[in-house]
Amino acid sequence: MKAMIAAFVVCAVIAAAAPTVLRELGYTTAAKRAGDAVRLSDAKE
Repeated sequence: MKAMIAAFVVCAVIAAAAPTVLRELGYTTAAKRAGDAVRLSDAKE
């Protein structure tokens, strides 16, 4: 029972810290959509 509660607490801590950690590491939507390999206005519609 203690192990299950500890696992739930660890999952909650990871879920709460993940957005901040990912933002600090540069894994953001804006960073992924901007770059040399992204063509936004070159495609003919």
